[in-house]
Amino acid sequence: MALHLGRRRRDEPATEQRPPLRQRLWPRRTTADAESTATRTVVVERRPRRWPRRRINPVSTMIMAAGWAAALILALGILLTWGDANPGNTLVDATLDAGRWLATPFHDAFTRSDPEHQLYLNWGIAAAVYYAMARVVSWLIRF
Repeated sequence: MALHLGRRRRDEPATEQRPPLRQRLWPRRTTADAESTATRTVVVERRPRRWPRRRINPVSTMIMAAGWAAALILALGILLTWGDANPGNTLVDATLDAGRWLATPFHDAFTRSDPEHQLYLNWGIAAAVYYAMARVVSWLIRF
């Protein structure tokens, strides 16, 4: 089925009384019967949309930013550990300290014989939980 905006299909009868698309834009004015001698213009007032598609709420945005930051710090800590970064470096040490503090509630969620594998699991779960919690709380605050 082809989509024709503003044009009638050739096989349809010309009994349709709608004006062409370019005349229906704002302000929405339509004319009454074209055959009548008296022409009147009807102006349809535009109402605000009841449910906007996107609401910008600064508190909701800050909560999402905090969730993203926590998840990114934990993911960066995982990558630094996986890449065998020098823990004596100031930036690496600060990132790993922040990651340890963020992953404290998930410290012994899984226990493995390999400590690096345990860090990957626990910090990955912590990052996913922080992001999901931020997403849910941000959604709840929007309304």
